[in-house]
Amino acid sequence: MKQGERERRFEALFEAYGADVVAYCSWRAGSASDAQDAAAEVFLTAWRRLDDVPRRDAGRVWLYGTARRVLANQRRSTRRRASLAERIALTAQPEPPTDEPEDSLVHQALRQLNPIDQEVLLLSEWEGLSPAQIASVLRCQKVTARGRLHRARRRFRSAFEELLAGEENERHSRSSLELPATSVTHVVGGGS
Repeated sequence: MKQGERERRFEALFEAYGADVVAYCSWRAGSASDAQDAAAEVFLTAWRRLDDVPRRDAGRVWLYGTARRVLANQRRSTRRRASLAERIALTAQPEPPTDEPEDSLVHQALRQLNPIDQEVLLLSEWEGLSPAQIASVLRCQKVTARGRLHRARRRFRSAFEELLAGEENERHSRSSLELPATSVTHVVGGGS
């Protein structure tokens, strides 16, 4: 379809059904501005998919179906925003970083992981997201997110335990060097 023909068809569609779509959205939206946004989104979708829009009255039905989906997306988005605002309000301020050696080891172990393992672990453990939510953030399937999380946890545990063992070995070797130099006879009780 040529550009001029597309524009004429869209204008005819808007003139014929624009008021109907606005009324449909007005009855169902949460506010007048939501209704206007939804109607605009419906016609934006119609413009993008003009070749898919049926002719005559079937076009009106297609527009209503599109409006229904747009309004459902709006409601979901509103609920998500409200839920996020509530979670943010209820979340305590994170504790400031400590100088504990174990915290340092956690950061070192995280830095040893590849970026996707780091991201999955931080989304799960720091942000508190479920595997389904992680899948949404990473745009992958839930089972994929679960598998990545499992492998990331395993790799993290291995890196952390290796660092911890190295730290303990270093501490042990330092403490053995720092033992007081006493003679064997003094410890056993011989000599004066």
